[in-house]
Amino acid sequence: MKESGLRNSCKDMKILAIETTGKYGSASVIDETGLIYSAASSEEMNHLRGMITLIDAALRAAGITKNELTHVAASVGPGSFTGIRIGVTTARIMSQMLNVPCIAVSTLEAMATGALDKAISSGALYVVPVINARRHQTYAGVYEAVFTSDYEHQSAVPVMEEKQYMIEDLLEELKCKTAEYSGAAAFFTGDGIDAYGDIIKSTMSEGSYLFADEELRYQHAESVAKIALRKAVRGETLSYNELMPEYMRLAEAEQRLRAGTLSDRIRFPAK
Repeated sequence: MKESGLRNSCKDMKILAIETTGKYGSASVIDETGLIYSAASSEEMNHLRGMITLIDAALRAAGITKNELTHVAASVGPGSFTGIRIGVTTARIMSQMLNVPCIAVSTLEAMATGALDKAISSGALYVVPVINARRHQTYAGVYEAVFTSDYEHQSAVPVMEEKQYMIEDLLEELKCKTAEYSGAAAFFTGDGIDAYGDIIKSTMSEGSYLFADEELRYQHAESVAKIALRKAVRGETLSYNELMPEYMRLAEAEQRLRAGTLSDRIRFPAK
């Protein structure tokens, strides 16, 4: 929904996109023509200290000020719980301060979008972003590239649900999917490759999988910005208080609390 009174015009768009769900934070500014200006950190998990600096750098590269922004987008998860909170909170504060709408972008969809060109050029039918959630758990989805009628643009369309998978279960479902088309290959991206690359190699048949190179493998705000622009044109925006994290599972402490295994010293600190 759009909040009444928010600045939101399809002309002269300037959208800030924030990515904090992975190891490396980044910020991008995209205009209505699709031109993107970005800044990225080389320090792992430096989101809290570094995001404002990255935002300022992206704005300077675009040659604009914060007051010229028309939207603020955030990669809302899944991914690092702390990173998601930092990105969403930053976007909400800027949206409220600037009186502009927010745009929520799925981290997995953004990862798939970032890998599309390489996947297509490699001959893969599917793009599979995989985020390591530890102990053989992943956040993942499966996407197929769909082109416009003029073949000038493509987008990642989900063909398997974005959700938490055990890596073995994901691969078994994916094997069934690729078996539907002779010679179909899946292009994997994300830090799930780092954690489960050997399992993928031993489970998938030869020629049915490809791995993204490291420079393409991790989350980046540029992909968030591309999706945010399409959403802005379609009017798929939110007010700042509607922008919410997508953790895709409970935090470990919440899981333990529900299971009754959380330490009494944590549950009852006054004791």
